[in-house]
Amino acid sequence: MVEMAGIARTVTESAHLRRVAVPAYRAYARAMVFYPGPRVLAVSMPKAGTHLLSSLLTNFPRLMFSGRHYALRQFRTEESLKAGAERAFDWPRLERALRAVNRGQFMTAHFTPRAEVFEILERLGYRTVNIIRDPRDTVVSSTHYLAHLKRHFLHERMIDEFPEAEGRLMSVIQGLPADGERGLPSVGSRLRRYMQWIGRPGVHVCRFEDLVGDRGGGSVERQLHAIEAIGAHIKRPLDPGQAEAIAGRTWSQKSSTFRKGVIGDWRNHFNDEHKRAFKEQAGAELVALGYEDDLDW
Repeated sequence: MVEMAGIARTVTESAHLRRVAVPAYRAYARAMVFYPGPRVLAVSMPKAGTHLLSSLLTNFPRLMFSGRHYALRQFRTEESLKAGAERAFDWPRLERALRAVNRGQFMTAHFTPRAEVFEILERLGYRTVNIIRDPRDTVVSSTHYLAHLKRHFLHERMIDEFPEAEGRLMSVIQGLPADGERGLPSVGSRLRRYMQWIGRPGVHVCRFEDLVGDRGGGSVERQLHAIEAIGAHIKRPLDPGQAEAIAGRTWSQKSSTFRKGVIGDWRNHFNDEHKRAFKEQAGAELVALGYEDDLDW
């Protein structure tokens, strides 16, 4: 089987190699029809732990990566991409893409919840795992990602408009208005959309802070419990020994999408202005997600 860590690095680092490697791997995965169980969707807000969850699922027994990662904007209709046009999606094309994932395989996505998405997932028998992360750590990770990944559509703007790290972080918290291309909504706006995954039928929510284990500032006990809960949800039940083995194989810092992965790293980057802005933009969401009891932090 193709080694997934190598595929992940290829997909992330080189646009040229991505064009070659991804179609080849997808064709290989499409031919693998012998795995049991449901299709699995690993979904999150960008920089909230998609790579960690994908690495974890790759290590589950008889579960294979499909080679497919999507954002919902990839399924916009051609007409809706024109300036000033109302946003519209090609739902049949999305369903075809999700149907191409075989049973016993998983895909990853940054899908904001919509009724049409839920209906397609239900029709195709998907089990969804939604990973969430402290949004303060998420914005720090996003800031580094946008500043260093040259192929991202916001990279040049981030570097040109915000030469200092403090300004870049503030822009990710408060958002960037569109300037002819796509902008970036505020962290509060992004959170409110992705939080709609929580509580949906067929959706299991896990926390980044539980999955990282003791090497990321968490605990082994919570990590193993989280892995076993995911296994039960995707119909891959694990005994404690299997969960421990999966945990040992999962932790990796070899991807450019995996920067630090330490709980509470935001404290090393937020100043008082960042704290005030974050509380204004997403303080209520932070409390609702259980990361703080109130705004006194």
